[in-house]
Amino acid sequence: MNPSKHCHEIGAAELVAQLRAGSLSLHEYLGALGQYTEAVEPQVQAFASHSREVVALQVERLDSLRHTGMPLPGLYGVPVGVKDNIDTMDYPTELGFAGTRGRTPGEDALLVHKLREAGAIVWGKTRCTELAYMEPTVTRNPRALDHTPGGSSSGSAAAVAAGMVPVAIGTQTNGSVIRPAAFCGVFGFKPSRDLIFNGGVLACSPSLDQVGVFARNVEDLAEVAQVLVGGHEGPGGRMVFPMRLGEVCREAPPMPPRLMFVRTPQWDRMDPQACEAFEELREELKDCMVEVELPASIQNALGWHKTIMEAEMSVHLRTLLAAHGGRASAATQAVIERGAAILASDYLTARERMDKAARGFDEFFDHFDAIVTPATLGAAPAGLTSTGDPVMCTLWTFAGLPALSLPLLHDEGGLPIGVQLVGAARNDARLLRTARWLTERLA
Repeated sequence: MNPSKHCHEIGAAELVAQLRAGSLSLHEYLGALGQYTEAVEPQVQAFASHSREVVALQVERLDSLRHTGMPLPGLYGVPVGVKDNIDTMDYPTELGFAGTRGRTPGEDALLVHKLREAGAIVWGKTRCTELAYMEPTVTRNPRALDHTPGGSSSGSAAAVAAGMVPVAIGTQTNGSVIRPAAFCGVFGFKPSRDLIFNGGVLACSPSLDQVGVFARNVEDLAEVAQVLVGGHEGPGGRMVFPMRLGEVCREAPPMPPRLMFVRTPQWDRMDPQACEAFEELREELKDCMVEVELPASIQNALGWHKTIMEAEMSVHLRTLLAAHGGRASAATQAVIERGAAILASDYLTARERMDKAARGFDEFFDHFDAIVTPATLGAAPAGLTSTGDPVMCTLWTFAGLPALSLPLLHDEGGLPIGVQLVGAARNDARLLRTARWLTERLA
């Protein structure tokens, strides 16, 4: 294989297999990928920081590991983009905010430590919107440079879509993994709530904040998420244990999956081309998918989500601004002010509902393997002044259910339209296996 030609096309699992077999040199691959990144990055602007010197220091450790003769770890040599709201000790973590420019943490977030232990290379810090909220960054969508890449994990999705890294890490408080994955035409995975430890990640709304993964196929999502999940204490002092996500994802389903199609109450806001694409998908899957109407009461989840998110963001972002100074954008200031006005009784009611939301779907998942629903209202909107609407993600984030965006559809202009697959809480492996099956069926 000629790495200078194909470096941007190799997935994570394929890369590890070639490195283990000795059919690809890590140094040649990274050299070619570095040249490719330098050529593409000026257009896409996905990275807040990237350094060949920092990469070289990480490679020295991997070289010494290989020379021991021990088995190579699961992500050996895989370049990973890490969202700029996740602490790294060798790159700045600036949170997309002028007031924290130059901020360099003294240690890695736990999830970054896990990536390094698994042999991954932190290729760079991917741009995020200001304080991981709504103010757009300079990142452009590789599928159409004049269309939004989404937010807040815009840089992570764009870096994978442009081929600068095979996988990247993002975070989601509303729709910040699923939406940019859909807009940029890559695979995105938000695991069940609390499966990945958030220590060392910017706290926006700790009740809702979740870490997610971007990749170019489902198997890579599973392999990377498997490294990140578990090994920490969850809410109530319960241990969160690792999951065999990669192994289960690669298995054939024991029975043909049954899917449940959900329009959600926001269907009337969908772009007509997206509606048409989903109608064609329903026809294609009519042998294994039925439409189910959710109760009207789920509409309340959007309001409850907003209450929790804005109340908690007000506290955490106000504290950060007080500590670091700097003036936030009008959008960020507005959410802080709205959150400060929320009554404690309204916040506590919303939190109570959040804890019950996932259980409300248990009966559905007794009969179906996954819910199929749009990831967004349509393809990435034109313009760079907005990151798009996350409303098609809000219900599932509020409930803490695992979700994926699969780049299976497109509009008449060829822009990707994401299919969102939602699974039962803590049944992430089953969801990934179903997603792989669906992707292969529609290939």
